[in-house]
Amino acid sequence: MNIKKCSNPMNINGIEEWMAQFFIDPFTSLLDEHTFRVDLFETSEDFIIEAELGEKKKKKDIQITASNEKITISIRPDSSKKSEKISENITRTITLPYDIEKKEIIASLNNGILEINISKYNQITKKRKFIQIDC
Repeated sequence: MNIKKCSNPMNINGIEEWMAQFFIDPFTSLLDEHTFRVDLFETSEDFIIEAELGEKKKKKDIQITASNEKITISIRPDSSKKSEKISENITRTITLPYDIEKKEIIASLNNGILEINISKYNQITKKRKFIQIDC
């Protein structure tokens, strides 16, 4: 006798797992598929942006631009993966409460974490659109 198992779309175990994940961190799994995590911290001297890019990302794949009060992080997709699912750049834009084009901005990449320090007070003489990643 050959008995087929029918897949039940209302499988209670699947729903329970989904609900547990949703209440632990509601948007993590959805966002992680399409973008990268970004945290913004403020100190008395700086705004600090931390972006979790993954350890395989290289400086050459990352572009940081500053325009008015916005800073944009763009990442080229991993060319070693043959996936056509991700074929365009992944971009996040962070808006700050003041114009940052003439502020001192320092970026570094360590262990897959991009850290961008934007000084609240230190100025540079010339506006710059592209931010170089040090280290």
